[in-house]
Amino acid sequence: MKYRYKRADRLSHFISVIMLVILVVSQTACTSSKKKNSNALVPGNSITPAPSVSTDIKGDGETPTLTGILTLRDTSGLKMHFVDIKDGTEYEVPYSGGTDIQDSYGKIKAASTMDMGGIYDVYVDKAGKAAKIYGNSNAWARYDVSGITVDESSRKISIGASNMVYESFTVVKSGDTRLNIAQLVDQDKLTIRGIGEKVYSIDVTAGHGYLKFTGIDALKGGYVSIGNRQLFGVTADMMITAPEGTFSVNIRNGNLSATKTVTIAKDETTIVDFSEIQTDPVKMGAVNFSVTPANAIMSIDGTEVDYSSPVSLTYGTHRIKLVANHYQEYSEVINVNSPYVTKVIDMTASGSSSTTKAADYTEGYKVSVTAPVGATLYVNSEYIGTVPCSFEKSSGKKTITLSQNGYNTVSYTISIANTSGDLTYAFPDMIKGGTQETTTQVQVPTVTP
Repeated sequence: MKYRYKRADRLSHFISVIMLVILVVSQTACTSSKKKNSNALVPGNSITPAPSVSTDIKGDGETPTLTGILTLRDTSGLKMHFVDIKDGTEYEVPYSGGTDIQDSYGKIKAASTMDMGGIYDVYVDKAGKAAKIYGNSNAWARYDVSGITVDESSRKISIGASNMVYESFTVVKSGDTRLNIAQLVDQDKLTIRGIGEKVYSIDVTAGHGYLKFTGIDALKGGYVSIGNRQLFGVTADMMITAPEGTFSVNIRNGNLSATKTVTIAKDETTIVDFSEIQTDPVKMGAVNFSVTPANAIMSIDGTEVDYSSPVSLTYGTHRIKLVANHYQEYSEVINVNSPYVTKVIDMTASGSSSTTKAADYTEGYKVSVTAPVGATLYVNSEYIGTVPCSFEKSSGKKTITLSQNGYNTVSYTISIANTSGDLTYAFPDMIKGGTQETTTQVQVPTVTP
């Protein structure tokens, strides 16, 4: 009997050693796999999947059962969905005509007028039905927000000088559609809601569409402005992400220019034709000045100019002079030798020393896009190629637009840090349906992209 016990002990010890070896090898393999793909950034993995909704919620009806984000309001079925801000669980909560619904100021509201994306304290009774739904008194909302910066790695949101954080379950919606937060672009108008420094919901109140051009051979190298907010250099096969609405589109190259009124619809592509412009341009260039401070007075070749919009100058050298209170006078001779260029000037404050320009660590590296395969890639409206493809790396916020026949065009916003090394992005698969294209002209020439 003793021999059998000893043999069993040895066998047990041998199995334990084998299991330990397997565990160590498994962990080593996972670690090396992570190192191998350390530069692969896949924003699509953070897209909110179709949420699983729980109906298992009960309370006493007198104390808040949860504080949640309103994501669905079914007035015919008398039920609502709330995402609990504590853990991200989405609950289906039935209600009745007797449910006490109030806003955060104590004003009685109808269920149909509750704010989608609003943050509410929900009181559920023992039967699982909402007894009271009150607007959370600590919640805040910011309206008509645009141009936010999102850092997905740290879940930070910057709005001007304000910095906030968001949760993995923060609800981002455009109408009834849930979005990945990376699908928000600068042109969107947003309503943002949260508590303290945390953002819990983002609602797209005015979205974006897309603008394509045909017949621009004589205008390549010039610039195009959309309303008075967006300015782009004209390149072949470009696609602009623009806010929905009606705008004046002005395109110029040297002494050639044309203006058309364009209506951009949400998620649709509008084609504008400029094929009537065929004359070779004269040698003139547009200089887009970005000056700090913004109230500095500029003169070019001795004449005061308004540089709030691009200044048209003949090819050759021109002397620029800038003066502003509390700043040292600035003078420079520039050479205009291209149809369009942006000139950044930072004046030096009186009594201060000039600063050294920050080093560019992105130079010589590239950003590769590997998915979705077959889609056409645009970066900041400039045509890059067909995925998989790559473009030169530079730091800052970029608008990535993906277009493919038979699929909905989609844009993402990414932020590239001023660091060395190549980057790889793989975006989610395109959604079938095909973005509708509208045109602003009677006849459109046949164009092969």
